Formats: sequence, C-alpha cells, structure tokens
Amino acid sequence: MKRNLKVLITLVVVLFAGALIFSFVRSKVRFVGGIPILKKEKKEAPKGATEEVPAPVKVYKVARVSFRDTLPSLGTVKGFREFDLKFPASGVVEYINFKEGEPITKGDIIASLDQKEALLKLEYAKVELEKQTKLFELGSTVEAKLKQSQLEYQSAKAELEKTNLVAVGDGYIGSVEVDRGSYVTTQDRLGMKDIYVEFGVIEKDIAKVKEGQNTEVVVDAYPDQVFKGKVDSVSPLVEGRSRTLKVRSKISNPDEKIKPGMFGRVNVLVYEKDQALVIPSSSFKKKEDKYFVYVVHPENEEAGAASEEATEEKKESAFGTLEIRTIEINYATPDAIEVKEGLDEGESVVVDVEQDLQDKAKVEITETQEGIF
Repeated sequence: MKRNLKVLITLVVVLFAGALIFSFVRSKVRFVGGIPILKKEKKEAPKGATEEVPAPVKVYKVARVSFRDTLPSLGTVKGFREFDLKFPASGVVEYINFKEGEPITKGDIIASLDQKEALLKLEYAKVELEKQTKLFELGSTVEAKLKQSQLEYQSAKAELEKTNLVAVGDGYIGSVEVDRGSYVTTQDRLGMKDIYVEFGVIEKDIAKVKEGQNTEVVVDAYPDQVFKGKVDSVSPLVEGRSRTLKVRSKISNPDEKIKPGMFGRVNVLVYEKDQALVIPSSSFKKKEDKYFVYVVHPENEEAGAASEEATEEKKESAFGTLEIRTIEINYATPDAIEVKEGLDEGESVVVDVEQDLQDKAKVEITETQEGIF
C-alpha cells in the first residue's frame, strides 16, 4: 500500500515537472530547422515614455515688401484727342517752351509773344491806379475816377495774359508750325494731343476703380515695354449686354509708339503700399470672425540661423514650437494679405495649413520660404 502511494506521488511530481518544462520551452525556446533557440525577451516601454513626434511644416519668413493689387482688363487704344491752341492776341513769338512730343500739364505756358508793349501798358496802369487811390483817400478825387483807373489796370493785366499760350489740359505737344520771331495771329495754331486706352470693368469690380488711379498698359507691338497712365474717366452707366463699366485711361506716349486701334492689356493699380508686412494667403485661418496664424519659434539659435539660410528649396530640418496668434488684416488678395497687427518682421509662420495644429506643439521645419513677390 505504501509502495503504491510513493509511486503515485512520484508520478504526480514527474507530470508537474514535465508541465513546467513544456511551458518554459514553449515560451522561451523556438525551433529553427529542428535546432532549439532561445526567444529574445520584449522590453515594454514604461507608461508616459513615448515622445511626441514633431509634425513636419513649411514656414514663411515674414518681411516688408512693396505690395500692390492690380485689376487686369483688356482694352483698345483710341485715337488722339486734338486741341487747337491759338494765341488770344496777335504778335511776334518770343519764347516756345516745349518741343514736339513733349508732355505738358494743364496750365503750362507753352509759348509767349513779345510782351514789351503789354508790360509798359500794365506798368502805366499800375502807377495811375496807385495815384488815384492816394488821391481818393485824401478826398481829392471822386470814386468814379478811381474805378476807371482800376478797370484800366485790369484791362492791361488781361492784355498781358493774352501774350501767353496756356495748355488747356494734360497731353503732349503735337506739330509746332511756328518759330521764334514769327508773327502770329489769332488764327494760327499749335497742336496739342493726348492718347488714351478704353477698357471695360465687370460689374463686381466697379467699386475698385476710381479716377486718378495709376494704370499700366502693354501692347503687342512692344511686349517688353510698360506704358504708364492714369484713370481719366469712369462711365456712370453699366452697359446692358456686357454688364461692364467703360473706363478711360490716359497713356504716357512721348515717342508716339502707341497708335490708335492697338489692342492693350491694362492693369489698374487698385492698391499700392511700400514696406507692407505681407504673408501668403495660405498661411492664415479664420475662426469665428477672427483670423489667426501659426507662428513657429525655433528651439535654438542654430535652428533660427538655418531658417534664415533656407530658401524655397528643401534644406536641413530644424525644430520649433508653435504659437497660435490672432492677427488683423489690412488688405487681402487671392495670393497674399497685408497684416495690420499681430506679426513682426522676421517671424516665421506656417504655410499650406491643411489641418488644425495645437498651441505649443512641437514641429519640424522642413522648408523656409522667403520673398513671395
């Protein structure tokens, strides 16, 4: 009986030991080609030890630039508007102040007649007026005599003004058919002319165009030359079929290269500002009527130096921390915006923002852009 109990106990021990050995072998040993090999133990990372992976971002370095917004249009160069310039009086030409093709401004004295006689008459009338004024103050002459002297002075002054040929508007001197020393009458003419381009502005852009705005015109005959001009007039009516507003712009044409009938590509300079703080339109987001950007602060000076040296091509990565910052926009175009408040020159903002980023998040700067214009 005792012997059978010992055998049973021994058998249980052997079975238990075999189970332990099988469990150990199964968890620690693997067979490769029939050869037992110990398995490598997997080390579990402690909780909280996983580091945040920095998100890769492209940034733009904020800078002050000459910023402008243009409104493109197509137009046709119209014929010259000509003004016949005639002296109000006859006389001998003393001075011609402009040559053919030179620009003139309204009020410029284009030419003058001999003024000796007119100046003598004016001087005599001035002396007579001063004398009659003093006599009237002393009570030695009647008021009618004083008024007569005043009228004679005004008449002499008007006669002097008639010896000057004054420009009636902005434009260019056309043909000059008289020379210095020539005797001219009120029928002799000097030519003045200017040229303009007429173009249409669609209804939704009407509010952008005003008289006096600068324009740039390019014609096919001179594709590499830009002709400057100004908006001269804006029609008060929108044409029915095209739904466009007719606009005219005078063009600077000193060499008379532009001819009537030419096709012109016009850019109206709607907005112009020097030293504007500008960022790409892809670098800001809007939320609840507020605009904000992601400002990137480099982790160290070396990262900042790397950002300064980077261009639009991909450079060695640097790392930084995000700051969500609210900004105020002064003017916006489809490609860029002028920042009124919220950013300083030299700071870096994330561009091509496709997803929401967290404040104080770590980022990897993969590219730095400079100069969007």
